Amino acid sequence: MKRFTKSYHFLLCVTTAVILLSACKERSAKNTATQTETISGTSLYVDTGTSSVKVFDQNGKVCIQQSSTSYEMINAYEEQQKIPLLLKIKKTELCFADSVNKEKVYEISGQTVLDTKTISWQTQFVATQIEFKDNTILATKEGNDTEEDFIKRFSLLTGKEIFSCSYGGLKVAIPNVRQKRFIGFTSRKATTNPLAELKEENLLGTLTYASENSTATLQFKLKRNNVTAKIPTSTPDMVLVPLNTNTTAIEDGKTIVMMQLDEHYSPADISDFCVKLTIYYGDDNEATDIIIPVKHDKFDVSSAKYDRDIFEIIQH
Repeated sequence: MKRFTKSYHFLLCVTTAVILLSACKERSAKNTATQTETISGTSLYVDTGTSSVKVFDQNGKVCIQQSSTSYEMINAYEEQQKIPLLLKIKKTELCFADSVNKEKVYEISGQTVLDTKTISWQTQFVATQIEFKDNTILATKEGNDTEEDFIKRFSLLTGKEIFSCSYGGLKVAIPNVRQKRFIGFTSRKATTNPLAELKEENLLGTLTYASENSTATLQFKLKRNNVTAKIPTSTPDMVLVPLNTNTTAIEDGKTIVMMQLDEHYSPADISDFCVKLTIYYGDDNEATDIIIPVKHDKFDVSSAKYDRDIFEIIQH
């Protein structure tokens, strides 16, 4: 009886395995048929991306170069019009086998695939990572332990760089409007040292105000006095401060909302707030403020408040 039971159990197991194997093969065949089935419709755009890896010797060290291509559909906005945009993203990174390289070369192209509006552009930059935020490509390049991150924003409509700053940035928002105004400080500690390109003496940093259509920059220079040597070269604390009830600060002052406006606004309506920079210096943690109002969508330097014995502000 025991032998019969064991034989029966063995036969049952074999039979079950055969049934399961047959079912798996049948499902696999169905899936293959589904995957290779031709999708009907009119072709709007066809492209083939590739991935590659190359390992080679560079002066006795093993070096690895990796390249990959991906695609992403994203909505770009021009005023209130939504424009579906296809992005082709090629990412290339190069590093030694015993280290990690944060830097990647991004080659991105944007193209419309519907007849809403014709958009076609290409851009290339080096960054650690990218995001798609506020109708822009937000590219961040991380600094090392003694540097500050450096960020750039590229327009989804044109692919052009419209803004850059170190460490972080501030935003001006209008209800029901996708486009933002961006405000940010670029310090001497920003990685890649972008201020070196300006070749300006005694330059502490720059403050930028940018939108999709325009960019304005202020240069902050240090005057020669006893305080100058104490001023740090890093990005100062920055917030946006409302000047009346027409504007509201959120996110601890990192964003200001123009509550009285809607999608029918004009640039002349962008007013009633200021940029406040607080610079700490010295052993006793002394501080000095720079307050620059924004009026009619521009820095109002003539009404700015700051210590003129320490700073000189030049508008460009």
